[in-house]
Amino acid sequence: MLQKGRLMDLFSHSGFSINRHFQRSIRIDNDISKEFLEHFIFHDTGKKVLNQIANSFINTNQSGFTLTGPYGTGKSSLALFLQALVNDNAKIKKLAINKSKFNSKSHFAKLFLSKNKWFVLKIIGSKSDPIQAFAENISQNIKQNWISKGIPSSLKTKIKPTVAGIVKSLTNLTQELNKKNYGLLIVVDEMGKYLEHASSVGSDLNLFQEIAENFSNLKLKKQGLPIFIGILHQPMEEYASNLGRSVQEDWQKVQGRFEDIPFSINSEETINLIAKAINRKNKINAKIKNLSSVVAKLMNGSKPSSSLINTISQCHPLHPLVALLLSPLSKQRFGQNERSIFTFLNSGEPNGFLHFLKNSNAKKELYTVDKLFDYLQVNLEPSILVSNIGHAWSEATQAIRRAEVTDDEKSIKIAKIIALVDLFGKNLSLFSSKEILMHALNQEKTNIKNTLSLLEDKKIIIYRNFKKAYSLFSGSDIDLDQVVELNKSKISGDTEIILSQLPTLQPVITKRHFHETGTLRIYQKFCIPLNNVKKSVDQIMSLEIAKVSAGAFIFLVQSKEDTKKEFKEKFNELAKIKFPKPIILGCSENYKEFFNYALELAALKRAKSTIAAIESDPVAKKELNARMTAYQNLLFNSLTQNFEKADWIFNNNKVKGDNLSIIASNVSDEMFHLAPIIHNELVNRDRLSTNATQGTTSLISRIFNHADKENLGMEGHPAEFGLYLSVIKKHHLHKKTINGFEFSAPQKKEGKLFNFYETFNKIIKEKKNPIPLTEIYNFFSKPPYGIKSGLLPLLTATFFKINEGSLAFYNVDDSGRESLITEYDLRICEKFVHIPEDLKIMYVRIEGEKQKILDDFKGYVEKRFLNNKAIKNPTPLYVLKPIVLKTYNLPTFARKTRQFKDKRVLMLRDELLSTQNPHELLYKKIPEICGTEDSNQLIKEFDKIWLQLDQVFEDMVDQFKQMILKVFRADPNISDMDFATIKEWAKKIGPKDPFSAKINELKENDWIQQVISFAASKPCNEWNDQDFNEATLKIEEMVRHFIMSYRLYTLREKHSDTKIIDIAIFDGQKPERSSKFYKFKTDNSSVEKVTEDVMKLLEDKKLSESEKGEVVLKVLKKIMSFKAQPKGKIIA
Repeated sequence: MLQKGRLMDLFSHSGFSINRHFQRSIRIDNDISKEFLEHFIFHDTGKKVLNQIANSFINTNQSGFTLTGPYGTGKSSLALFLQALVNDNAKIKKLAINKSKFNSKSHFAKLFLSKNKWFVLKIIGSKSDPIQAFAENISQNIKQNWISKGIPSSLKTKIKPTVAGIVKSLTNLTQELNKKNYGLLIVVDEMGKYLEHASSVGSDLNLFQEIAENFSNLKLKKQGLPIFIGILHQPMEEYASNLGRSVQEDWQKVQGRFEDIPFSINSEETINLIAKAINRKNKINAKIKNLSSVVAKLMNGSKPSSSLINTISQCHPLHPLVALLLSPLSKQRFGQNERSIFTFLNSGEPNGFLHFLKNSNAKKELYTVDKLFDYLQVNLEPSILVSNIGHAWSEATQAIRRAEVTDDEKSIKIAKIIALVDLFGKNLSLFSSKEILMHALNQEKTNIKNTLSLLEDKKIIIYRNFKKAYSLFSGSDIDLDQVVELNKSKISGDTEIILSQLPTLQPVITKRHFHETGTLRIYQKFCIPLNNVKKSVDQIMSLEIAKVSAGAFIFLVQSKEDTKKEFKEKFNELAKIKFPKPIILGCSENYKEFFNYALELAALKRAKSTIAAIESDPVAKKELNARMTAYQNLLFNSLTQNFEKADWIFNNNKVKGDNLSIIASNVSDEMFHLAPIIHNELVNRDRLSTNATQGTTSLISRIFNHADKENLGMEGHPAEFGLYLSVIKKHHLHKKTINGFEFSAPQKKEGKLFNFYETFNKIIKEKKNPIPLTEIYNFFSKPPYGIKSGLLPLLTATFFKINEGSLAFYNVDDSGRESLITEYDLRICEKFVHIPEDLKIMYVRIEGEKQKILDDFKGYVEKRFLNNKAIKNPTPLYVLKPIVLKTYNLPTFARKTRQFKDKRVLMLRDELLSTQNPHELLYKKIPEICGTEDSNQLIKEFDKIWLQLDQVFEDMVDQFKQMILKVFRADPNISDMDFATIKEWAKKIGPKDPFSAKINELKENDWIQQVISFAASKPCNEWNDQDFNEATLKIEEMVRHFIMSYRLYTLREKHSDTKIIDIAIFDGQKPERSSKFYKFKTDNSSVEKVTEDVMKLLEDKKLSESEKGEVVLKVLKKIMSFKAQPKGKIIA
């Protein structure tokens, strides 16, 4: 790929030169030339990256991407090549397509090479505010490169340099392009510079977040094909490393809006790029090819491909080892010193490659590893010392300085070679073996034997048995080899201790199965000894196989006591055992390799824990830790290889597959063949994130409460909208019908999803009692379904909504009491996800006479309660719900009084207010109350009972009205009475009388309710029976007092100069009353004297208070001539 490097003149020395296409920086805003495409190297990493972008865009809602990789790895070149692939210039596009060799069925070809055309915005980052740059770039690109004559008016408006302005302009641009079958591709090279600017000034990344979210929304709404690709040298959050934690977290959230794709080319691709960068006049000789072959073989321990050997030899005059080491070296970042391979190749610095070409005979000499060390030391050492390998580099230079004391050039070179191989060869499986050192120096073994011995004697290098290679040495008094061998002899017979050293291996992911079904399944890896079958079965059953694991690969190790034949017999017997989860059994004849590594590791750990001297010897301690690390890596790699190369058996049959992932996919296909195909990684998993949990709960709430609305009533794009699209809408579970929007069962063509709903139906129909939701979840989480825990709540909710006419859900409270769920509030919806054990589901059969009752009640309710509005979902719950709601909304008096002559009213009201089971209420309780199961008669009786309940409050108010009027009309002097007359009386009496005062405030339309509420000091619609009884007595008293007040008022008018005495005596059912008119003297001493005498007489007789009252009452009766009145009448 065209790589970035310092622009310089073409050098040509000794028949070698650097290809000029690798000498200049790539700018993505350059015109794409035929020459660029001819020299462009499209490696597998680039192809995978472009395919991943296309795959994510097609199969998910992802529209924003970042490519993150070290400086100079070819990200910009790839971006330029992508532009060539979508170029409007047919010749350029054809050249690029021929170079790419994309399969026509690949995701990339479907998105970028099909009928879609693309409008490309190319932006190069700088350490400035990106908002202004984006605004200017968009405007300029539209003006210069619009795809047709006449720019649309929506794109002519000047773009405001604000986040909102840019997002609006990109929305308009995407929509206008979509009209012409164009997609929008934005490529931002050096995006990291914008992030550096934001970090330096403490600003946010709102622009990039808004673009990513807006692009996703546009794609969801099918308003265009917008793609954003940003190119970074490091992950986004690392640019905020010097900012506060909260800012870093905010930046991480922004990164979450983008799919970050690592861009790191492998060693072979790097070597290929180096080979293409070096031009030579002469052919590669056989000696160089042979050296390349040897080094390549030493790198991976197996026969290298001819293409790799040829590529390494094409790097001449670089020594093959240098060509290999440049790959990991180029990925190392030394502080702020960003250098690529091509910076090195183009460098004229001391000891650099161009310096070598100028000052050496490159036809005969090679640029060797020791020269590379000198280049790094002279030019980059200050940066290296502050990098993550600074300490190791410092130790290496100290060892080299000790080698320099020998004054032996070969010793110094060997030390430098070992230093660089130790530092950078590990990932290439390169170690400083005698063979490597021999070929690095182009010497025979015998020629370096003495030098190696000298360096060992001087304790400059040490031979590592476990590596079978040399390393630089720091010195120690402990013979670690002897210590380890002693410990090995003590534990070699203890298989359990040895196998306990095995690392926890990364689980196997079913990649193909996941891609095809949307369900990610993982299989754990275990390694156990096969002693006897029963013990092995017990051991397998006791393994900690995680709940989220679909199953496990179990590698069986032969016992020392068994022959191969005995082991095979036991293995075959164990393979016949059925386990709860898919268990794939395997073995390999090469197991002894990792077994020996485990033994070595166990011996090292034992030495560390038992020999105290190691702890006080820093060199020995470091050496031991290094060995432990090395053997852990060797053990891990060997164990991994044994797993990959083992023979695997499942269900007593050999499982085919090129690797463990394919084997696991094949087993998953067989074991979980009925799992519905749902492509949504947020919920199609066992453990939901916090956001996914909230989205799932919200969506379940909408399923239950907004099923009659388009998109379940969602506006904009809340978190649950994506779940709705991929889980519900995509599978046509919620759609518009002749009845409006509603849930519908999947069609047969949905296959596995259809089978899921059919099986769900069958399970609950077979049960007579409510089934705990956990039982349903457990059933479908096991083979042959294996549906993930995160997906089951949503599928269960949709199943219920589809079949709610024949289903009932029950909630179990803390006391264990079950109650029918009639309202699906957030608390209930959360239980589907968090506490499914609190929910139960039951099938309710509705057929024959039950169906007729339901239909008749539906018609009755629509007419009586809904003003002829249709009930869309005629289930017992929805048919009875208007009646129950009406009952709850009745006045408190109607809901509490027991003053019904027809006791059926009480029974019906109590059932309506307390029922938790509409099915039982409709089909059992109501027929029992009404005394009939005939649907026609049932409606008639129900209506009679309901009308009594519905009218009881109004009847009570009317009863009080009649009672009040009756009190008035009981007086023979009152012929008739109405509200107008009463109000006229009240005006005359005035505000001193409370009843009169209240009457004066009232209007005729509600005066009765106001009066009786006033009398009881409580609103009459909130009364109970006790309030009613108390109010009856108070109202009678108040009305009688009102009549008396009016009588006194009229008497005062006639006898204004006379004292009036008006007394009423209530004796049981015989009220007595009398009025007398007297003219009293204002001062009458004789009356006062008699009064005193009477009081004294009463005191002297020692009478009780009641007896005194009775005496006074009898005296009054005789003086005022009381007469008994007719029953129920009071004289006014």
